[in-house]
Amino acid sequence: MKTIFRYVGFAALLAAFFVAGSTTVSAQDPCEDFEGMGALYEKVTANYGKLETLNVAVEAGKQYLEKYGNCESAKDFVAWLKPQIPQWEKDVAQYELDKKLRPLFQKYDAAVGGQNKNWTEAFAAAKEIQAIAPGDPRILNVIIPLGQAALFEAAPPKKNNSFNSDSLMMADKALGMLRGGTPATKKKGGQDVFGVFEFEGTKDQVIADLTYAKAYVKFYGQGDKKAGLTDYFELTQMPVGKTNPAVYGAIGDYYFGEVQKLAEEVKAMIVARNALTTDEEKVAKDAEIAAKEGLLKAYAERGVDAYARAYKNTKADAATKAYRDGLYNNVKTLYNVRFDKETGVDEFIASTIQKPMPNPTSEVTPVVVEPPTATETSTDTASGN
Repeated sequence: MKTIFRYVGFAALLAAFFVAGSTTVSAQDPCEDFEGMGALYEKVTANYGKLETLNVAVEAGKQYLEKYGNCESAKDFVAWLKPQIPQWEKDVAQYELDKKLRPLFQKYDAAVGGQNKNWTEAFAAAKEIQAIAPGDPRILNVIIPLGQAALFEAAPPKKNNSFNSDSLMMADKALGMLRGGTPATKKKGGQDVFGVFEFEGTKDQVIADLTYAKAYVKFYGQGDKKAGLTDYFELTQMPVGKTNPAVYGAIGDYYFGEVQKLAEEVKAMIVARNALTTDEEKVAKDAEIAAKEGLLKAYAERGVDAYARAYKNTKADAATKAYRDGLYNNVKTLYNVRFDKETGVDEFIASTIQKPMPNPTSEVTPVVVEPPTATETSTDTASGN
């Protein structure tokens, strides 16, 4: 019995040995799989040159490297193929992304590229583009026109303020990207340019355009004049913005409005003063009126400064004659309020524009106006004359 079991066990061992040996002998060396190697080679070389089929080349290339990456016969092809795969994968990803974005860019272009803008469609397309590809540098080109949309809508004759908030948000985002170093995606005349259609320009030009749009929308569209003044003054410090007469004209409009309000306050104070019955009360009121008049004159002087700069930066031609004449009349009006005279206007314009412009957001220092003396007060008539 022992002998039988011994031979049976030995026979089993031999059987196992021959099975194992047979498997080893029949397994093919991958480096000798020339047919499979050639098939994948053909797949790679036939498809890597076109974006439409580049994904096929990527998959075939990965299989080739996995199966034949260590084969001596494939050494040269592997050396070429291996560094290509990462870039091809990026190219495939970009191609797939572009396929998704293409109809959205077409929708956007149709909304912005024509003479009649459809800002609602443009904002909607931009929102979808940003959701799909938030880090795509082309987004900057898309949002630059949107940052100026409200300027064209809020201005007369439309006076449509429905895009104000969204447009200001886009302007801030675009300015942040420009100042943050987002690279240009195109050049024109050898220079980097940003934006699309008529909203395209150099970095400095686009920053000035967006800042002007913000200023106008805040100042005129939203009626937040002080917020708009910050942007208008920023423009006066820019190489591109500092020669724009509309910038100084808006600042002048602010001062003119303040002068009108202060003038009404002074008139009301004079009426109240004339109703007083004692000289002591009138003297006290005269001091208040003088202080208010000093502030009025200070605002008038700043208004002259702003309008003078607008006047000097406006071309003297037929197309701008009415606007330029209006600016000059505003200068004369405020000059008269400030100095109580009409002579010397041109000389004052020439001298004031040589000085640094006061920041319109800074505190206005009143002009010193002396109130009437007690003797003058006691001889005043009820009419104030």
